[in-house]
Amino acid sequence: MNIKSLLLGSAAALAVVSGAQAADAVVAAEPEPMEYVKVCDAYGTGFFYIPGTETCLKIGGQFRYEKNFENVAGPNTPTYYYHHSRVRLDFEAKNDSEWGTVYSWVRLQGDQDDNGTNGVNFFYYFGIGGLEFGNYDLPWSRFFGYGGLTDWGGDDGFQDGKQYISYTANLGSVSAWISLDNDANQLDVDNLPHDNHKYIPDVSGGVSGTFGDYTAYAGLGYDESLDSLAVKAKVSGSVGMFSFAALALYSDDKANRYFNYDGFSAIVGVSAKVTDSITLAKDFQYWDNGDWMLIADVAWSVAPGFSVLLEGAYKDLDAGGNEKYGMLRFERSF
Repeated sequence: MNIKSLLLGSAAALAVVSGAQAADAVVAAEPEPMEYVKVCDAYGTGFFYIPGTETCLKIGGQFRYEKNFENVAGPNTPTYYYHHSRVRLDFEAKNDSEWGTVYSWVRLQGDQDDNGTNGVNFFYYFGIGGLEFGNYDLPWSRFFGYGGLTDWGGDDGFQDGKQYISYTANLGSVSAWISLDNDANQLDVDNLPHDNHKYIPDVSGGVSGTFGDYTAYAGLGYDESLDSLAVKAKVSGSVGMFSFAALALYSDDKANRYFNYDGFSAIVGVSAKVTDSITLAKDFQYWDNGDWMLIADVAWSVAPGFSVLLEGAYKDLDAGGNEKYGMLRFERSF
């Protein structure tokens, strides 16, 4: 071996050793710390912070299966038996601001009957402080806590799936609201559109006061297209295992959107929580034309998130005949 070969071999060996040492010197980057979802308890149970933001999010939903029957008044009218199923997904987001809570809520809902009727609905509302924009049940229904104490609750002028702009002021134990309600697609009792000024909104408003375990409500609804006024008042409360509700409703036109009746009606309801999981409820409604209706149900909370409801109703018509309704419901909610 000559000197040249020895030098070349030594240089190659040094290069290999140097390369190995350089490879050993490379240090892998440490992984970024994982950001776990944090519970947000500022707005109640079920909320969590969206990672990297101060916005709290809540996700919920419902699965429902029902067996129903109906028998309406009239000679030789058949009894209808049908199934109904429903799936809901709800998303609610909230965060604080100097103008009050910024909030939004959206619901995707699919319904299906056993006759093949399918429907998918999209509801929402959002707002800041007391100002709210929505396409959902009108404040006329929600502010009053709907009707009686059964699931149906009677004919209380319930309004669903309508656009509105409202403002609600909460002053401790007293609250008040005013709402502009879109009636562009409003139908009268004969399923015909209102023809007069349909692009001018209807107006509703009211006030409530809470005194211990009792709350009193009062509201007015003005159907601009018909130049018709509706009035609603309610008192509700609880005493021990019992709860009660009493409503008075009046409208001067049978097509008034806030209460489809020309005259006066009243609903009285009572419920009793007989065990930790079973609640009984009854509502009685009377109209000043002599009609009356009784609704009764039994609600069983089988387990957290799973319930069963059995409900029936009987309506006696002063003009003759009667109507019957029944429903058995199984529901999973989360």
